Amino acid sequence: MTKKTKKNALIIFLKYPQAGKVKTRLAKDVGDYEAARIYSNMALNIIDSVVDPKSYNTILFYYPPEKEKEIKDWVGEKEVQYSPQVGNTLGDRISNAFKEVFSSSADKTVIIGTDCLDITSENIKEALYLLDETEVVLGPAEDGGYYLLGLNKYRPQIFQDIDWSTEHVLEQTVLRIVENSLNYSLLKTLKDIDTVDDINDQFWDVLKKAQ
Repeated sequence: MTKKTKKNALIIFLKYPQAGKVKTRLAKDVGDYEAARIYSNMALNIIDSVVDPKSYNTILFYYPPEKEKEIKDWVGEKEVQYSPQVGNTLGDRISNAFKEVFSSSADKTVIIGTDCLDITSENIKEALYLLDETEVVLGPAEDGGYYLLGLNKYRPQIFQDIDWSTEHVLEQTVLRIVENSLNYSLLKTLKDIDTVDDINDQFWDVLKKAQ
């Protein structure tokens, strides 16, 4: 990441849509290649829905690091920056991404993934607004995780001792927040798409669109 961030920043975590490497739970129902196609369409749709250069700077933290060229070709022309995910665990990679962005002069930063089709730039702006009054903002997901996390300061302690990719992520994150005497706000609960049962008719219409 070469450019300085603006005061408000959005981190998007995404993976290269390689068959067998993304949406493995969904792939059990639809197969590896269809799961990768769905993930690709979903991720691009989310990026288009949240990028808002007038309101905040957007950085795509991608994985794996060696797929930088392929990921840039896949995402296409967008007003975003790119940086590789760094760390052995998901918690490490999230923590390191926040550290990098805050060290680049951002004072409020939100992170999202590419699993929630309902998310828009309005959710990001609401979280950034709340960070003027609270230290942490969480967007709960129906599956027990979160689709968004916002911070007004780098706080690595809230990513420790979390059972990532389980239904306990939100509960354990709130516990870390409380243990560290931080205050937090919650956004409305939204749905992540992890299995075929999570995809309703509206989502199928979005995902069936050609890239």
